[in-house]
Amino acid sequence: MTTYIVTQVATYLSPALLYMYGKWLLSPEFVNKLFFRGSILGITLMTTLILRSYGRAINPKYQAFYNDLLSAKLDYSTDNKKKLHSYDFDFSAWPIDFSWTPAEEKSYKSNLISNNFKMSLKLLSSPSRLIGFIALHTFGISLIYPGSTSLLFYLMDQNLQKGRRALITSFGGVRYKLKTIDGNFVDSMFIDKRHSNINSLNPKLIICTEGNAGFYEAGIMSSAIETHHSVLGWNHPGFGYSTGVPYIEQEQNAAETVIEFAIKHLKFSPKSIILYGWSIGGFASTYLAKKFPDVHAVILDATFDDLAPLAIPRMPGFAEKLVDFTVKEFTNLNVAENLVQYPGPVLLIRRSSDEIIALDPQNVATNRANYLLELLLERRFPKLFSNESRSALWVWLSTSGEQQKQVHLQYDVDLNNQSKLFPSSNKNYPLNLGDGWKDQEKIKMLLYLADYYMKDYNSTHCTPLPTRYLGFII
Repeated sequence: MTTYIVTQVATYLSPALLYMYGKWLLSPEFVNKLFFRGSILGITLMTTLILRSYGRAINPKYQAFYNDLLSAKLDYSTDNKKKLHSYDFDFSAWPIDFSWTPAEEKSYKSNLISNNFKMSLKLLSSPSRLIGFIALHTFGISLIYPGSTSLLFYLMDQNLQKGRRALITSFGGVRYKLKTIDGNFVDSMFIDKRHSNINSLNPKLIICTEGNAGFYEAGIMSSAIETHHSVLGWNHPGFGYSTGVPYIEQEQNAAETVIEFAIKHLKFSPKSIILYGWSIGGFASTYLAKKFPDVHAVILDATFDDLAPLAIPRMPGFAEKLVDFTVKEFTNLNVAENLVQYPGPVLLIRRSSDEIIALDPQNVATNRANYLLELLLERRFPKLFSNESRSALWVWLSTSGEQQKQVHLQYDVDLNNQSKLFPSSNKNYPLNLGDGWKDQEKIKMLLYLADYYMKDYNSTHCTPLPTRYLGFII
């Protein structure tokens, strides 16, 4: 890993090195020094690898592990799998626990060839599209998903190992390797609580999707575990030991593989699955909600409506149009577009001091979760929206905590009375709720629904979420 990181750093710094050394870099004297020192480094590296191999060969514990690994690869039975799960080793050697059928993979690859050809024609026909594509596939994806960078993984590796060990030893977690339909491998962790006494009559599975720099080993699984329901965590493509790069299609394929694994291998019905996404993880969660509309519920914590409004202010002003075009064309993480197509229960958690998804951390009205809520409510209850009711909704969205209660008093909103008028069991959206109502009645119901669908948490973006918030919907 250290060698890999040094190589990556040297590659990124190579233009600067060329600039600094100029012609001297290519001088015979420098080349000779480079060759000599490189040879010494190579010999040292080979010597350490030989010594490590010898040390492992005479280590009885390593020999036992190696025999268990070979047995599992030859016959991945329940007993061999159980033995293998008592070790933590390089994920590339881990046997595959779940994969798509050969027929499904073949069909996907045939469609991929056609799609790649169409994409090539589109790129060649538009210089701006080509520039945007190159920008995204060089540095852009690392800005959107910094957790996929080698440097962050290198810095986090020891903590991730500790977190993974804790999930296994303290909570009975089982690690699984999932193969996506496009050939990537997803590192996942499953904690089974179906046989515990607490929720045995109504067991649920919470599928946790992390943020753009989060890992299941040290992320939102901790909040989900405390609900005493089963939990399934996974790492985005390129995060931790998951392979690939978190381009939008690979992200969607990975997420779909995770839920298919939960349904087909772990034997959870969609109606017992809760999709829990934090920050940018809200995209994968809502994508699955759109694809599997029968899931029990969706929980979105510190999530935005659309990536473009957040990406544009963080880039140079002269590149605004290019950034907007590139995001919408190649990485359209439009959470709202997915969410409004899901008919089931939704809980949005807004961080009132969020410094990431609020354009101005000091102004809660700029938090993009507000726009996500507005779009969801308007899709489900279009008859409740008028100029006056929308204005009242934004008065409420522009406040937090006790101030929101004052807004309820201002508009004479009684949450208990409004709950009696709300047909919560009806999922045939959009509803005609509010048709023919006066503006004051629309305002009361809209403010009730805003409070029903979204809960405020007075914290910054990365503070662990207290489990009590999940209790609003589970």
